[in-house]
Amino acid sequence: MKGLMSRLPLRLLVFLTLLLAGIVPLAVSSLLLVRQNRDILETQEKSYLTRSAQFLSVELSASLTAARRQLAQLGETMKSLQAEGSVEEQLGSPWLKQRVASFLEQHPSFLAVRVMNRQGSGPQYAVPISTEAVSALKSAFEGLQEDGRPVYRFVPDGGNGTPAAVVALAVGADKDLVLEGVFEVGTLGEFFQEQAQGEVGVFLIDRAGSVLWSEGSNEEIDRAIAGADLVRDFTNMPLNLTAEYPLAVGGRVQEMLGRVSPVSEPGWGVVVQKPAATAFGAARQMALQTALSTAVLIGLAGLLAAWVSRRISRPVQELTDTTHEIAAGSFGKRVEVTGLGLEIEQLGHDFNRMNQHIQSYVERLQLAAQANRELFIGSMRAFVAAIDAKDPYTRGHSERVAAHSRTIAKRLGLDKDLQHRVWVGALLHDVGKIGIEDRILKKGGVLTDDEFEQMKLHPVIGAEIMSRIEQLREMIPAIRWHHEAWNGSGYPDGLVGDKAPLMARIVGVADTFDAITTNRPYQRAYETEFAVKRITELAGQRFDAKVVSAFLQAFKAGEVQVRKAASGERDAPEPMPVAVVS
Repeated sequence: MKGLMSRLPLRLLVFLTLLLAGIVPLAVSSLLLVRQNRDILETQEKSYLTRSAQFLSVELSASLTAARRQLAQLGETMKSLQAEGSVEEQLGSPWLKQRVASFLEQHPSFLAVRVMNRQGSGPQYAVPISTEAVSALKSAFEGLQEDGRPVYRFVPDGGNGTPAAVVALAVGADKDLVLEGVFEVGTLGEFFQEQAQGEVGVFLIDRAGSVLWSEGSNEEIDRAIAGADLVRDFTNMPLNLTAEYPLAVGGRVQEMLGRVSPVSEPGWGVVVQKPAATAFGAARQMALQTALSTAVLIGLAGLLAAWVSRRISRPVQELTDTTHEIAAGSFGKRVEVTGLGLEIEQLGHDFNRMNQHIQSYVERLQLAAQANRELFIGSMRAFVAAIDAKDPYTRGHSERVAAHSRTIAKRLGLDKDLQHRVWVGALLHDVGKIGIEDRILKKGGVLTDDEFEQMKLHPVIGAEIMSRIEQLREMIPAIRWHHEAWNGSGYPDGLVGDKAPLMARIVGVADTFDAITTNRPYQRAYETEFAVKRITELAGQRFDAKVVSAFLQAFKAGEVQVRKAASGERDAPEPMPVAVVS
């Protein structure tokens, strides 16, 4: 059996596995889910609650807004018609009484209107209203005094058995005229009754979460809803919210599905809730039936899929692991060629052969690259040595400057590739001396001004020579600008500060250190301590202080290979010039 299966095409094995583990359970589950879809049922229930809550909040908000605008219009009219005199004097005017009476006649939903000054003095025009309405008028006036913005209060019974609301607002530029109105929201009760069908409860809550009005409920449920998670979330952030939450009523905790929608101006909220068991009863029944039927199918399919996938995945996993090792540079790993399917076995054989060929090619390439690298470095060193040999005073100078430069670059935290480029640039920094006349290079004394100007051309000459070699173009900054100064007094281009590349600033410090500690036609070598002191003094003037700091750290750590003192060196010299031509 094992031998037969190992020879079967992988495509056929995958097809049979998908057919048994995927198509069969999917077909059976689909037949059950077509009849009853839980997501659709739950969405429908939530949509019903959403529509109900939004409908009620929009209707109530529109009613409150309309009443507020009507009362504000009345106030603005009074302000525009009032005669001369104080607000207190105008509050007793006959025209004011006529105007309010006309307003009440035109707007029958208003039960009472009060016109007052900011201290609360003024007449009230009203039909008989309830004690709760009177108390709400007082509370609204106090709230207006504190905030200054329109204030709303809800009254379950305005005086004739219907719910009412109170609005208080101040008008005029000085806000010195206060109007309060009690108006019926009788349709609210009708709307609540329409939505509160069956086990659905409808509640009006204020900004603090207290129940102002309810339908399909009782006092115990009102108290419970005030502490529900949905209401608590609304008080923290008055937004449209839908949630499931527990509600404890009569010693029994029941899961509820609720929706709250804000009533914009007063900050109230309309809550519509329904028992979750009722809302999702059909959906949960469907889910239970589906779960039981599919659980058996999934179990059978899972066992088959686990067995097949294990047989397939083992060699594939080995191939993957080996591929990772190859990508990391290890080519010696081999994989076992046994597996499930003919393709797996063939793939294993081919992979091992490919890995062996790659390993062989990489090893040869590495040897060739190393040989080329050594040949390139050796050629550069021979070329530099030939140039240094023209000047008996600077023999070995380029190698020492290259070593010092790499040490400084390392101290600066540059990566190894950049350290190597700094080393190559430093090694070639004086290549331009090949274009300087021997009489100037080998002169046994101080150069004349004209000779010095000729010597100052060697960075430009070197950069031009190296620009023809593509692989060395990244090192040209060290060659052309290693004699630039931080204060702009260097040559050949007078670059200031970090306008000179970092590579050139590093080589400049290393070059100067070796020049000071080396015998020259115009000076004998100085002690290394003096060279370090002199370079330190020039930090921020000739040299980059950051590079000097790295050089000093390397020197103190013994990383700078100090040239052994020769006879005739001076340890207390006279001041030397800043510009040093090495």
